[in-house]
Amino acid sequence: MGYDFESAGTGHRLNDWQMGHVRLVLLEAGAIAGGGLERLFGNEQFAPSAETLPAGHFSSNDGWQVTAAQSAFIAARLRAALTADLIGDMALFYYDQPTQLREWVDEFATFNEHAAAHGGYKVH
Repeated sequence: MGYDFESAGTGHRLNDWQMGHVRLVLLEAGAIAGGGLERLFGNEQFAPSAETLPAGHFSSNDGWQVTAAQSAFIAARLRAALTADLIGDMALFYYDQPTQLREWVDEFATFNEHAAAHGGYKVH
């Protein structure tokens, strides 16, 4: 089981465990919100905005469509999170954070950058 993301012939996959950790970064970066999830940090740089997607888009693999504009927003938020070392800050609170999380977030940001240029993607 897991999450498959498809965009213009390119795919990306995260298993359920990986997606759970990437979802926390999406949440803390303000890329997603809602669905009973709350941000732990109050960093204004990552405050949710009008572009923030519903957390449900990344809490199930039910064929959600993510537009090109949404993909660009997600990629920008993830890149900003990597630059600001948000993942390092999160490690202070999420004691079981995997050492590969930075890599997974970077790969997902790269996929979203590709999807932004190719019409978005579906979540399966």
